[in-house]
Amino acid sequence: MDIFWNFIITHEDLLKKIGWNLGKIALLFLFIRIGSGLFIRLTRKILTMQAKLDVRRRDTLEMLISNIIRYTFYFIFLLTILPVFGIQIGALLAGAGVVGLAIAFAAQSLLKDFLNGFFLLFEDQFGVGDQVDINKVQGKVKSVGLRVTSIQVWTGEVVFIPNGEIKQVTNFSKENSFAVIDIKIGYKTGADTAIDLIKQTMDELKETEADIVGDAPVLGVQELNDSTYTVRAIAECKPNTHWGVQRLAKQRIRALFAEHNIDLPMSKIVYLNENATDHLHQKSES
Repeated sequence: MDIFWNFIITHEDLLKKIGWNLGKIALLFLFIRIGSGLFIRLTRKILTMQAKLDVRRRDTLEMLISNIIRYTFYFIFLLTILPVFGIQIGALLAGAGVVGLAIAFAAQSLLKDFLNGFFLLFEDQFGVGDQVDINKVQGKVKSVGLRVTSIQVWTGEVVFIPNGEIKQVTNFSKENSFAVIDIKIGYKTGADTAIDLIKQTMDELKETEADIVGDAPVLGVQELNDSTYTVRAIAECKPNTHWGVQRLAKQRIRALFAEHNIDLPMSKIVYLNENATDHLHQKSES
């Protein structure tokens, strides 16, 4: 204990200085957290008041602006605490020109990510919640930033794609989609009968399903095959809801066909036993 108290007495001024500096850093950090939180809430409130912005666009801008606010406040925090550690900001800024030039050459891909991210957001190519296909990765957009975009695929994994590497974007959530229902039918069933039953199903779906927002016509016979023909129907649906409509339509059509004793075609395989065939030939000759 004597050694401990002697150390405190001997280095009293140094310990006071360290404690004062730590106190300033803690207060500055608290101020930064509170200030950034207030600005983020204010931004969220302003965006919520904008009636012209849809939900996906508002969520994307909110996430982007929130990140910019956080980065700005943390940068101010860093510059503020540097003098506490004896680092002079003036000298640091004086050399920033040369250092910045060196960093620019070393971080060309990073700058490319920022520029491409800016144009992606400015052109509103996609937003948070959209179902997209980016660079052959298909899934739901989790977040959009100036540097990287994250996509969650249907199996749950999250894929991070640098914005500078985005070459092609397919957005399934921008416009209405079309459900394409192809039904294979055996030649024993007349085409007019099959088309009438399918039309009856599509008309019922149009009246009951909210995801169908346009016409749901039966186009007619699409293909003629060796043992079947294909009847095609389509339905205009809300963005990215066509898969569910397709599955439901096929389920309803199958049930209606069963009510009218119409069996869907199936392949039949006949196996010939070579010994049995020879026995039949011998019997016929005798």
